[in-house]
Amino acid sequence: MISYKFIIKATTNTQAEYSINLAFVKDRVNSTLSINKKCKYEDWSFDTQRLKKTHKEYKQINELIEKYSNRINEIIYDFESDETPFTIKDIITEFKKKSGKQKALSYTYFHENLIEEIKNEGKLSTSSIEKDTLKSIQRFLGRTEITFRDLSVDTIYKYQSFLNANKNSQSTIGIRIRTLRSVFNKAIKREIIPASMYPFTKFKVSKIKESGKKEYLSEEELDLLKKANLSENNDIIARDMFLLSYYGRGINFIDLIQLKKRDLYKETITYKRSKTGVIVNFKLNDFWKQKIREYASPVDSLYIFNIIHNNQDSKTYINNRKEKFLKLYINKPIKKIINDLGIHKNITYYCARHTFATILKFNNISVDIIKEALGHKDIKSTMSYLNTLPSNTLDKMIDDIIF
Repeated sequence: MISYKFIIKATTNTQAEYSINLAFVKDRVNSTLSINKKCKYEDWSFDTQRLKKTHKEYKQINELIEKYSNRINEIIYDFESDETPFTIKDIITEFKKKSGKQKALSYTYFHENLIEEIKNEGKLSTSSIEKDTLKSIQRFLGRTEITFRDLSVDTIYKYQSFLNANKNSQSTIGIRIRTLRSVFNKAIKREIIPASMYPFTKFKVSKIKESGKKEYLSEEELDLLKKANLSENNDIIARDMFLLSYYGRGINFIDLIQLKKRDLYKETITYKRSKTGVIVNFKLNDFWKQKIREYASPVDSLYIFNIIHNNQDSKTYINNRKEKFLKLYINKPIKKIINDLGIHKNITYYCARHTFATILKFNNISVDIIKEALGHKDIKSTMSYLNTLPSNTLDKMIDDIIF
């Protein structure tokens, strides 16, 4: 039989604090292990083996002691269930091993593991955002190893100020803070940290206004793009891909390149959005029919367009292909084309989706229909999306009153 209890060390440090230890007894052999926490003599309860309320961190440390107690009980149960001989050293080794895997209260370790999990799920864009956020927090604090306790309410306010001082957009700041909040929520759900450590009950992410401007082309500007006399092959590809998105209900590029031949039935494309999992379908117009012929993949390819080669379905390959194609063949040329047309806007492939949604909004199409067209999961997403786009009705009302 083995027994254990939490005690305080017999001697103090220079601050008159006692180390809190785990004491084991088995076969008349004693051994202790520090849990790296300290307290004053008067703050320790020998009856409950817990800290009294007089200690400023009694809740957090008591929760840690409870967690360690449960962990020790599980380890002892596993050893005894196997009916194999074991020593105190075996128990302590297993305890250190389990604690090392979790690295309790290490924000850096936990976030790095989350990033790896997300990456393994094939969500490469999300993992990139998570990675950038962790690096940003590390730059702010000036060190790589961060604990959850380092990220207090006051620290998060200072981090927000740091992001503003470094001229990050409100959209980027919102992403950074929301990512940080998500890490805390997951750590609490997985019982890595206690709920009492959650800083976002006082720091409200909703107060961060995402005022980032969504660029789009007006119907007149879109007409200029359609009629532009282009000679460079990359320019033609860039315009074609932009218009395919516009005519394809704002289809994301990751979804466009993964369209399969089986997704086309008669004159209708049906696919599942990578971002939301919502099924979207749209009828082909003449432009789409023509470009399907022009950019046709080989006969033995699963895909409609000749962008993904050799029937690759690796998420890493597809994401890398998307990034490379967007950078080289679409976003860079489209910026040049727009500039040459005298349109002073920062236009990229994704602006085709904004253009599609804006034109629907300007033509008083109902929110429900726009939601379905964009492939949003719920009406709140659509309302939030539309609220960041300009209001033609509002402009007309103001013109009627002012002019």
